[in-house]
Amino acid sequence: ALGFMTMQFGASAPAAVSGSDFPADSAFPGVQMRSAANPAQDTIATNHVALAEYNNGHQSEAVRMWRSLAEQGDMDAQFTLAVLYNRGDGAVQKDMIEAARWYRKAAEQGHVLAQYNLGVLYATGTGVARDINAAVQWWRMAALQGHTESQFNLGLFYAEGNGVKQDPAEAVKWWAMAAKKGYAAAQFNLGLMYMKGEGVDENEDEAVRLWHLSANQGFSQAIALLKALNLNP
Repeated sequence: ALGFMTMQFGASAPAAVSGSDFPADSAFPGVQMRSAANPAQDTIATNHVALAEYNNGHQSEAVRMWRSLAEQGDMDAQFTLAVLYNRGDGAVQKDMIEAARWYRKAAEQGHVLAQYNLGVLYATGTGVARDINAAVQWWRMAALQGHTESQFNLGLFYAEGNGVKQDPAEAVKWWAMAAKKGYAAAQFNLGLMYMKGEGVDENEDEAVRLWHLSANQGFSQAIALLKALNLNP
């Protein structure tokens, strides 16, 4: 089985950060740069202004704006602050305790990536005391919102009995959700379950089909296994 997937930073919300840096200002067309009558629109606009300030090199001002929004309960700003503390980026020093605190505030409001990342922190004991049960609980919340990596991690932990009672059928359930969305690692692991008949009826044809799907995405373990079985990847 594969190791669990780690921290994610991408999100579609206006205040979120991308995988490598803040998204370009043009990533949010349609957000108006003006005060709106609707408080939610005001929040979106302020997030947008903060993002522009950050991209223009005014990181301290951007952080001040996000912190103000976060303290008012805006989950996107809370998530952004968490990521900044996680990375030690944007005029704040790396502080995993602060990162965990802001991830939790956003996660409790249903922010899916905050839930996922908080699960990773609990699984690794980073910024919080290691607690596999808590990791599983946060990943389950994210997985039920359709988050693929959370579904994959749940499958792995159920397959291994890590933090939960070992349950191959539950592992199959979560891996099947991720595999259906094209997640190569889940396709590979689900294929193993079909080949061994664990948590699901044995079905070699389905196993091979899943391994081909995984290999077609360049997943090295699927490619190697198909070659070892003398099947063209």
